[in-house]
Amino acid sequence: MAEVAEAVARPVAMEQGTRPLRTRIDPSRDGSEVVSAVADRVRADFFRRIGLVSLLTAGGSL
Repeated sequence: MAEVAEAVARPVAMEQGTRPLRTRIDPSRDGSEVVSAVADRVRADFFRRIGLVSLLTAGGSL
């Protein structure tokens, strides 16, 4: 439970505009963070290729 509270508090304490779009918690350490990181990279590359870079930042829109 403390791990979840810390994961919520961390981005709340960050400056607006620097907060991550998502926060992951992997208490089982099953490797899902690695898979998610690869998916994020592929998604970002795709958005860049199709000209939707604004969707890669919080508050971005079409």
